[in-house]
Amino acid sequence: MGINYYVHTPACPNACEHCSASEELHLGKSSGGWRFLHQAEADWPRDQAYSLWLERAKSGEIRDEYGRTVTLDELLAKIQAKQNGRSHTAYDPEERRVHGSALYDSLRQSDFDCDGYDFCDRYFS
Repeated sequence: MGINYYVHTPACPNACEHCSASEELHLGKSSGGWRFLHQAEADWPRDQAYSLWLERAKSGEIRDEYGRTVTLDELLAKIQAKQNGRSHTAYDPEERRVHGSALYDSLRQSDFDCDGYDFCDRYFS
């Protein structure tokens, strides 16, 4: 089981009623035994993903999928505490064998490391 985290960006103060809602952007997921998996955009340069992710995380209020608010410092502490968990980017030949090489390899193409943190540039939750 895991917990997803989102940043809720403030609505534009000059927006009409239709577009005045805030935007919920996925920051990533914390799963038991694993490192935190950061959500990246497909068009982000992989070597800049962490700084772009951090910029996104600072853009509004952070909440988990249950609506609980967490500060950026609290989320960063949780991420740091999970750095010794299983990496999403480490190659595992056994999983490749069990899940089939085509599926495993296609999923792994979306997973990458930036500044020592795990990222994924496909949608996940």
